[in-house]
Amino acid sequence: MAIKVNNNFDPVKAGAKIKAAIGLYGTVAGNAMEGDAKIKAPWTDRTGNARNSIQGKFGWKGNQAVITLSGNMNYSVYLELANEKKYAILKPTVDKWTPNIISGYQRLVR
Repeated sequence: MAIKVNNNFDPVKAGAKIKAAIGLYGTVAGNAMEGDAKIKAPWTDRTGNARNSIQGKFGWKGNQAVITLSGNMNYSVYLELANEKKYAILKPTVDKWTPNIISGYQRLVR
């Protein structure tokens, strides 16, 4: 007696779904880091431009998923690096979120 199993597995579709899931996860993670950084930025706003310019983004570089957090004012670099990094928010936020993002990614692709 033979049993026939209908295998409709399509590796191309599976790969596309995994890539889409990673993209959605990365976008949510980038947005979460952005919100956290905007709330916890340690400086006193004068115009609000520096805080409002913080962006968390997700994108692909070839096959690599990349989440970025940036400050997009011409003086953002000084907030991060000057005054003994007293006003830094981008790197501390990335450092704080990285372990959780990586563990979430690992759960996603298991």
